[in-house]
Amino acid sequence: MPIMLPPKARADVARARKDETFAKLDWLGVWAVSLGFCAINLAGITYFLAGDNVGASLILVGVAAIIAVVLCLGSEPQKSK
Repeated sequence: MPIMLPPKARADVARARKDETFAKLDWLGVWAVSLGFCAINLAGITYFLAGDNVGASLILVGVAAIIAVVLCLGSEPQKSK
């Protein structure tokens, strides 16, 4: 018959793994990717519904410029332990 571990031990291990994952995640990169997806959707709506290809391209260029500025000036790389 298998012996079950107490629930607290499993919870502590899961919490430690979760904390390590969030510490290693690059939140600035996640922000940049999500902003890029939003810009693609907005440019697609502008292009297909309004037929404005210049406006769609300006949206994409503008968001790319914002992402570039924030990534260049945003934060210094973190040192891994």
